[in-house]
Amino acid sequence: MTVSGYIGGESHDSYVIRAGKGQTLSVQISWRRVADNRAEFTVRESPDFFDSTPVIFGAESHQGKQWRGTIPKTGDYYIYVVAHPTAHYTLRVSVR
Repeated sequence: MTVSGYIGGESHDSYVIRAGKGQTLSVQISWRRVADNRAEFTVRESPDFFDSTPVIFGAESHQGKQWRGTIPKTGDYYIYVVAHPTAHYTLRVSVR
C-alpha cells in the first residue's frame, strides 16, 4: 500500500493494517523537503493516537525513515504520521 498526504501542526494521519503472526510489516516514509521540515511515523497496537506506546518489536533504520518488524500476534496495527511544521509525505507499507 502506498498513500500520500499533507499533514502538520497538531494534526496526525492514521492508518490501520491487519497482519498475521509471523508476517513482516515494513513501513517507509519520504517527504518533500522544505526548509527544515520533517515527517515521522510510529507503529502502535492502540487505536488511540494519544496512547503513545509504540510496539515492542521491530527496528527503525535510515534515521527513522524506515521500520521493519515480525508480527508477534495476529491483529490490527496502527501507523500514525505527524510532521513538523508541515509536510507532503508518501508512506509505503507492506505485509509479507
